[in-house]
Amino acid sequence: MATTATTITVEGGIPYVTTPPFDMTFRASKVKEIIGAVLKEKLSGVVYHADNTSAWCREIADEIKQKLKLMGLERYKFVVQVVIGEQKGEG
Repeated sequence: MATTATTITVEGGIPYVTTPPFDMTFRASKVKEIIGAVLKEKLSGVVYHADNTSAWCREIADEIKQKLKLMGLERYKFVVQVVIGEQKGEG
């Protein structure tokens, strides 16, 4: 299957790509798999302690962002936000 992108030619004949090729589009299902794998790896068997949460959030966010960059989606910028809170008798 050929990968084509939609291009628009403007005044002066300069082509601008308006959409990425199909194989370079954002795949939410793949990102969810990456997030789940990182969370499982970093948080399995860990006991909540408020003093450690900021470091955990930073490590998790950095690893997720690094793995997203490895996907090669150059037309996208990634913002990763991680929040860890204590579940205290709430379920």
